[in-house]
Amino acid sequence: MKENDAEGGEGDSDPSRDGAALAVGAVLFNMIPTPSLTVDTIIMHQQKIVLIKRKNPPFKDYYALPGGFVEIGEAVEDAARREAEEETGLDIDIIRLVGIYSDPARDPRRHTVSACYLAEGSGTLHAGSDAACVELFDHEQIPELAFDHDRMIADAFEKFVVKSIGIVRSPVKEPAHRWEEVISEVVLDKEYEEGLDGIEDFSHGVIVFFMHRAGRKVAMKAHPRGRADMPLTGIFALRTPHRPNPIGITVVEIIRRDRNRLVVRGLDAIDGTPVLDVKPYIPHGEWGEKVPEWVERLRGR
Repeated sequence: MKENDAEGGEGDSDPSRDGAALAVGAVLFNMIPTPSLTVDTIIMHQQKIVLIKRKNPPFKDYYALPGGFVEIGEAVEDAARREAEEETGLDIDIIRLVGIYSDPARDPRRHTVSACYLAEGSGTLHAGSDAACVELFDHEQIPELAFDHDRMIADAFEKFVVKSIGIVRSPVKEPAHRWEEVISEVVLDKEYEEGLDGIEDFSHGVIVFFMHRAGRKVAMKAHPRGRADMPLTGIFALRTPHRPNPIGITVVEIIRRDRNRLVVRGLDAIDGTPVLDVKPYIPHGEWGEKVPEWVERLRGR
């Protein structure tokens, strides 16, 4: 016998002994108490939210989101689809994960952890065997719900999900105060190229973008451009980038369009800024201009 065999190190091992050890380890692992995994789904159908009335405890006769326990060997997304079909008769397309909910007190039976999804439903609505009924509710008329499902719905509709469709390429790398003569490019992802067809027929366009470098601490009032000689003004009366939602909207001059690239003048967005949308600018006619006195001072008039 090798010297280190007695220490359980190198050397030949007994396959049967290794297999038995693995089996014992698996049994011990499965005996460790852990929270149960569940899934709940906010299903939008006919522009309303699908709710079931629970037939069984806990929360018997309360309305709830369709959902249930995830089975062994089942992906969470598949569990969401299965439970939706079983309880509502609908097929669902999952839009996004709303969140993970793990409060030990969320289910009076035992500690459960739920993955909540937002989904779009299609098909014929009908209640499954676990539901007393299934109904559609307007977002503003949701009844008292079981578990923490009211929080899930609140979380789902508190957040809006948008994605970048392109990026700004600009010689300006840091925020500036004078943008009138800055020439930059709005470069859309290739999949959106055809969406620019016809934009070159307009002299001006509107660029919607996300100010990714703006600070997230927002005061409700500020001095325009940080100047103490200007009045303290509410941020919704200012063009400051420091806002609850740092979204920029700017009218620009369109110089030319080259496939998925739009060359523009006057875009107040630094290099690397994510682009959310592009629109044509259509003047509304003579509405007359009225601005506060401090705006005229900033303009130097």
